[in-house]
Amino acid sequence: MVIAITSDGKTLETSVSQHFELCNYLLIVNTSGMSVKAIENETGFSGEVLAKKIIDFNCEGIITGKLNRGEFDILADAYITRYLGSDHSGAKALDLMKKRELALIRTFDGAQQCEGNHDHQL
Repeated sequence: MVIAITSDGKTLETSVSQHFELCNYLLIVNTSGMSVKAIENETGFSGEVLAKKIIDFNCEGIITGKLNRGEFDILADAYITRYLGSDHSGAKALDLMKKRELALIRTFDGAQQCEGNHDHQL
Protein backbone atom coordinates (compact mmCIF):
# COMPACT_ATOMS: atom_id res chain seq x y z
CA MET A 1 0.00 0.00 0.00
CA VAL A 2 1.29 3.48 -0.83
CA ILE A 3 0.47 6.31 1.58
CA ALA A 4 1.41 9.99 1.28
CA ILE A 5 2.26 12.04 4.36
CA THR A 6 2.63 15.81 4.46
CA SER A 7 5.55 16.39 6.77
CA ASP A 8 7.62 19.08 8.45
CA GLY A 9 10.78 17.06 7.69
CA LYS A 10 12.07 14.36 5.37
CA THR A 11 11.76 11.38 7.72
CA LEU A 12 8.91 9.53 9.41
CA GLU A 13 10.17 10.74 12.79
CA THR A 14 9.16 14.34 11.99
CA SER A 15 5.72 15.81 12.58
CA VAL A 16 2.83 15.58 10.15
CA SER A 17 2.16 19.10 8.81
CA GLN A 18 -0.65 21.12 10.37
CA HIS A 19 -1.78 22.33 6.92
CA PHE A 20 -1.61 20.26 3.72
CA GLU A 21 -0.35 22.98 1.37
CA LEU A 22 2.22 24.34 3.85
CA CYS A 23 4.18 21.10 4.24
CA ASN A 24 7.96 21.15 3.87
CA TYR A 25 8.00 17.62 2.43
CA LEU A 26 5.65 15.16 0.83
CA LEU A 27 6.63 11.66 1.97
CA ILE A 28 5.58 8.75 -0.24
CA VAL A 29 5.60 5.61 1.90
CA ASN A 30 5.33 2.07 0.56
CA THR A 31 4.05 0.29 3.67
CA SER A 32 4.94 -3.21 2.46
CA GLY A 33 8.67 -2.47 2.64
CA MET A 34 8.50 0.81 4.57
CA SER A 35 10.48 2.62 1.89
CA VAL A 36 10.14 6.40 2.02
CA LYS A 37 10.61 8.87 -0.82
CA ALA A 38 10.84 12.48 0.37
CA ILE A 39 9.84 15.22 -2.07
CA GLU A 40 10.87 18.68 -0.91
CA ASN A 41 8.24 21.38 -1.27
CA GLU A 42 10.94 23.97 -1.92
CA THR A 43 8.95 25.95 -4.45
CA GLY A 44 5.80 26.00 -2.35
CA PHE A 45 3.54 23.86 -4.53
CA SER A 46 -0.10 24.83 -4.39
CA GLY A 47 -2.44 22.43 -2.61
CA GLU A 48 -3.91 21.37 -5.93
CA VAL A 49 -0.46 20.53 -7.36
CA LEU A 50 0.40 18.51 -4.23
CA ALA A 51 -2.91 16.65 -4.50
CA LYS A 52 -2.18 15.77 -8.13
CA LYS A 53 1.31 14.53 -7.17
CA ILE A 54 -0.30 12.18 -4.66
CA ILE A 55 -2.53 10.83 -7.42
CA ASP A 56 0.48 10.48 -9.75
CA PHE A 57 2.23 8.31 -7.13
CA ASN A 58 -0.87 6.04 -6.95
CA CYS A 59 -1.33 6.66 -3.24
CA GLU A 60 -4.30 5.02 -1.57
CA GLY A 61 -4.32 7.44 1.34
CA ILE A 62 -2.97 10.72 2.68
CA ILE A 63 -2.04 11.55 6.26
CA THR A 64 -2.09 15.29 6.73
CA GLY A 65 -3.45 18.27 8.59
CA LYS A 66 -6.10 20.74 7.44
CA LEU A 67 -7.17 20.59 3.79
CA ASN A 68 -8.66 23.39 1.71
CA ARG A 69 -11.72 22.70 -0.44
CA GLY A 70 -9.87 22.44 -3.79
CA GLU A 71 -7.29 19.92 -2.67
CA PHE A 72 -9.87 18.01 -0.62
CA ASP A 73 -12.11 17.65 -3.68
CA ILE A 74 -9.22 16.49 -5.91
CA LEU A 75 -8.21 13.80 -3.38
CA ALA A 76 -11.77 12.72 -2.57
CA ASP A 77 -12.74 12.50 -6.25
CA ALA A 78 -9.70 10.25 -6.80
CA TYR A 79 -10.94 7.97 -3.96
CA ILE A 80 -7.91 8.72 -1.79
CA THR A 81 -8.68 8.20 1.88
CA ARG A 82 -7.82 11.24 3.99
CA TYR A 83 -6.48 10.86 7.54
CA LEU A 84 -5.92 13.58 10.14
CA GLY A 85 -2.49 13.03 11.61
CA SER A 86 -1.20 16.51 12.43
CA ASP A 87 -0.77 15.80 16.15
CA HIS A 88 1.65 12.91 15.50
CA SER A 89 4.95 12.01 13.91
CA GLY A 90 4.68 10.29 10.55
CA ALA A 91 5.63 6.94 12.11
CA LYS A 92 3.03 7.24 14.89
CA ALA A 93 0.33 8.33 12.42
CA LEU A 94 1.08 5.32 10.19
CA ASP A 95 0.84 3.01 13.18
CA LEU A 96 -2.50 4.53 14.22
CA MET A 97 -3.77 4.29 10.62
CA LYS A 98 -2.91 0.59 10.47
CA LYS A 99 -4.83 0.06 13.72
CA ARG A 100 -7.76 2.08 12.30
CA GLU A 101 -7.38 4.55 15.15
CA LEU A 102 -6.51 7.63 13.08
CA ALA A 103 -9.36 10.07 12.47
CA LEU A 104 -10.68 10.40 8.93
CA ILE A 105 -11.02 13.75 7.19
CA ARG A 106 -14.59 13.47 5.91
CA THR A 107 -15.08 17.07 4.77
CA PHE A 108 -12.73 19.90 3.93
CA ASP A 109 -13.91 21.93 6.92
CA GLY A 110 -13.55 19.11 9.45
CA ALA A 111 -17.27 18.42 9.94
CA GLN A 112 -18.13 14.83 10.76
CA GLN A 113 -20.91 14.49 8.17
CA CYS A 114 -19.97 13.92 4.55
CA GLU A 115 -21.93 15.76 1.90
CA GLY A 116 -20.73 13.91 -1.20
CA ASN A 117 -19.80 10.57 -2.76
CA HIS A 118 -16.28 10.28 -1.36
CA ASP A 119 -14.34 7.20 -0.32
CA HIS A 120 -13.60 7.06 3.41
CA GLN A 121 -11.97 3.67 3.97
CA LEU A 122 -9.08 1.84 2.36
